[in-house]
Amino acid sequence: MRILIQIKAVVVGTVLLFTTLVPACLVALPFGLERRLKIMSPMWERFGKLLLRYACHAKVRYSEDHRSPEFAGVPAQGLYIANHQSYMDIPLVMTKYQVPPIMKKEVLYIPIFGWIAYASGSMPVARGKMSSRKKVFDQAKKRILVEKIGLQVYPEGTRSKNAVPKTMEEVKRTLMIFAFNEKIPVIPTSIYGTRGILNRWGMIRPNRNIGIIVHKEIDPKNFSNVDDFCVACWGKVIEGHDQMKKELQPLNENLS
Repeated sequence: MRILIQIKAVVVGTVLLFTTLVPACLVALPFGLERRLKIMSPMWERFGKLLLRYACHAKVRYSEDHRSPEFAGVPAQGLYIANHQSYMDIPLVMTKYQVPPIMKKEVLYIPIFGWIAYASGSMPVARGKMSSRKKVFDQAKKRILVEKIGLQVYPEGTRSKNAVPKTMEEVKRTLMIFAFNEKIPVIPTSIYGTRGILNRWGMIRPNRNIGIIVHKEIDPKNFSNVDDFCVACWGKVIEGHDQMKKELQPLNENLS
């Protein structure tokens, strides 16, 4: 039975890729960023929902969005931060918002996936290169403040090893500090349960209960110093995660 689930997941994932994201990507590529996002966003949302339900057999028990209307449009505005548990964070996040991420430059060179990443507005960065990081800050400032298009980042850097959000002292605050200095609102997002969808070998574990909470935007203008601002932003991520964990963990404990 488990083998059939894995085969089904691969088939469903492939079919979804080539019936949603790839066609939308081919249509979107010739256009500017804002138009590309309007074309890609509904396809990403559909892809995320169908992948989680029919390929991963996951149950989205929590799905909340507390953003003000001006931050919930397409393209969305502001800087989005979230905890990072698994590769499955991406389809779950896409069910709530489709905000271009900052990602490794190498991804753009992968056939099909690179095209989709470009069409979706991803901002590439070469890890370890200061010149690339400075360029990202300049691009981020232009994109968020001038073009009014949001960006998404995982301050933990890599996936949390124990599926629990890292502490404030452990996360990378660079972009939150950037947001404070440029007076850019931050939208915290809490994710729970995606680590349990895949086992250590990347095999699907069905019937996992997962959740996502998109918190209300936090405006840096309401804070007198950057430390309090960063603590408030990341504190919301942890608060939402712990809230979902309290309710959903018991539902997952008896699953094999």
